[in-house]
Amino acid sequence: MKLYLLTALFILMTSISFSQRIYDYKTKNNENSSDRTLLLDIYRAKLYNDYKQEFVFVVNHFKVGGNYAWLMANVERKDGRKVRMLDDGDAWDCCHVEALFKKSRAKWLLVESGEFSTDVWWQNICRRYPQAPQLIFDEMGCGD
Repeated sequence: MKLYLLTALFILMTSISFSQRIYDYKTKNNENSSDRTLLLDIYRAKLYNDYKQEFVFVVNHFKVGGNYAWLMANVERKDGRKVRMLDDGDAWDCCHVEALFKKSRAKWLLVESGEFSTDVWWQNICRRYPQAPQLIFDEMGCGD
């Protein structure tokens, strides 16, 4: 009976540790290349749709855990020219972007993002998505 309980406890602890594993995608490597590129391309397509400019990312923070990924980056135009802001009367702070992705049914989706904001729109995002591993937001200080 003791062996059975120890085995069950070991399996439970192992599954918990694997489900909470955090991957750092800040730098592209052989292990993350496919997912990292896919996630950045999803966001790049949204940015192109909104700003009609092709961007490359300078990644500052990119962590993936479970079914969530959190990105904080700067963008530069692919052609090297200056980023053009929308002329809609809003204030813009070039050139930072942030994005939260969620994997649903084996497909990554962009669930929330902000571009060139003058405020900290993502403050408390970890509370809005409590099912996301808090460690993907570690540099934001998601504690109280």
